[in-house]
Amino acid sequence: MTVTDYSPRRWEEASPGNVNGQASALTAIGPLRRGPRYLKLLIGFFLRRYVFFFREAKARPLRRLGFIHFARWVLIDKVPEAGGHRPIGHTYMFFESNFNGGFDEYIDAFSYVIPGAMEDIFGSAYNFPGPIPATPFKEFIRRHDYEADHFFSAAYHPNPTDAAAE
Repeated sequence: MTVTDYSPRRWEEASPGNVNGQASALTAIGPLRRGPRYLKLLIGFFLRRYVFFFREAKARPLRRLGFIHFARWVLIDKVPEAGGHRPIGHTYMFFESNFNGGFDEYIDAFSYVIPGAMEDIFGSAYNFPGPIPATPFKEFIRRHDYEADHFFSAAYHPNPTDAAAE
């Protein structure tokens, strides 16, 4: 008889739920404080979504980090229920990403390559230590990280015949 352990888990370098081949998953969620940084985050989300040149300018530094397959940030302030949605009384940020390599290198790249963007995105989160130095930022992410039960990952091949040969 197999006993399934449903206790909450944290990210580990070799956790089977967070690694598929070379790709690793990161899923973090945490509450946000209202205030000037939160307003800046909302304006940034709006501009990235609706203003093409702003979205491209913000995405350019991320594209230089070639080991990132996917990353997204979502703000959650209500949950679905029968007949509509129910406010949860607080806004949470949900962040998920797939990347090659280890957790430390991944967070180091965010900390030192795009610290301003990390400040803009996570700045309104409770107890955000700032992106630099990276060690407190890594601890912050680990406190909010949850093992992924499932994630999608795909490799980009500029030449489709190369993908078929694999």
